[in-house]
Amino acid sequence: MSLLRLKKSIEVRDAISRMSPYKPPLENRDPKEFILMDFNESPLPLPSDVIQKISGLLKSYVNIYPIYGDFIEKLGEYSGVPSENLLLTNGSDQAIDIIMRSLMEIEEEAVMAQPGFQMYNQTANTLGCKLTGPQFTSDFKFPHQKLKESVNSKTRLIILINPNNPTGTFVSLSQVEDLLKSFPDIPLLVDEAYYEFTGESCISLLSSYPNLIVIRTFSKALALPSLRLGYVIAHPDFIQELKKIRGPYDVNAVAVLAAREQLNHPEYWQNMVRHLMDKCKPKIENYFDEKGVKYFSSKANFMLVVPPNVQHAYKFLMENKILVRPMKSPIAHTFRMSLRMMPEMERFMKVFTCYLNN
Repeated sequence: MSLLRLKKSIEVRDAISRMSPYKPPLENRDPKEFILMDFNESPLPLPSDVIQKISGLLKSYVNIYPIYGDFIEKLGEYSGVPSENLLLTNGSDQAIDIIMRSLMEIEEEAVMAQPGFQMYNQTANTLGCKLTGPQFTSDFKFPHQKLKESVNSKTRLIILINPNNPTGTFVSLSQVEDLLKSFPDIPLLVDEAYYEFTGESCISLLSSYPNLIVIRTFSKALALPSLRLGYVIAHPDFIQELKKIRGPYDVNAVAVLAAREQLNHPEYWQNMVRHLMDKCKPKIENYFDEKGVKYFSSKANFMLVVPPNVQHAYKFLMENKILVRPMKSPIAHTFRMSLRMMPEMERFMKVFTCYLNN
């Protein structure tokens, strides 16, 4: 037996030992084999000229630490805020992590309508904190009043995912502002991961409410999930505090180069967004209506679907080379699917019709 096996294992904090790992089903997702409708990704790869520029950077600059140049200024122009309001992060997951670490002590609480993006639960658990808040009702309307009522003396952070993943629920600007006004001493984090699909943001409130924090990502409409790039938009004083936690080179140079190109030449991904939202979304909604299949629409590039039997539907679709994401309790009767380009949506509808006729 190995000597390592004989030794006592390393003891970790109780909060960590009690946790289960967050393991999304990432294995065997070959885009050459499957239509990927399970992770809300862009259906299109990066433009070829961006790939060529990445290749050039890899040949010349990987042996030195990242150089970011004027990218923060470029991002500020895109976001409509000064550069001092911005912080780059290694995906929005890191943004979630450093924000919660900067604000929350052990046994403090964050409130969020449930269910939401799992990384918030995961991060709270690592800190020995609690993530509480009301459950969405069966129609997935935003439980605005119940969320306000869940705030208590232990609440250190309020979280809004807008639109919510996985339910697709949208929170109005007036509801966001009401929470900012009602709890001026509690930071309000608004996750706008799908901003490019909705075109709606609460950034305009930042100048009036210093307790507002917004996070966004380049992983969705801008098609860079593998390169891991997100950003925080907040009051400059809070940005300076976050810089104490984020490492100086946590964001890689390839991600910044690709993001700069996507912002400099937005027509490619903006046309994709319009194709998905103006053509594919109405098409699939009409299809489900005609077939009598219940679904929950959203302002983003995904929706929840209620098939006759989730596991049978998931298996049937997978056997026909289409991946969707079956949900867990309390919405285990649904699967989440993201929009793809029209030929792939047509393929989905053909396969799903076969499933319904089985």
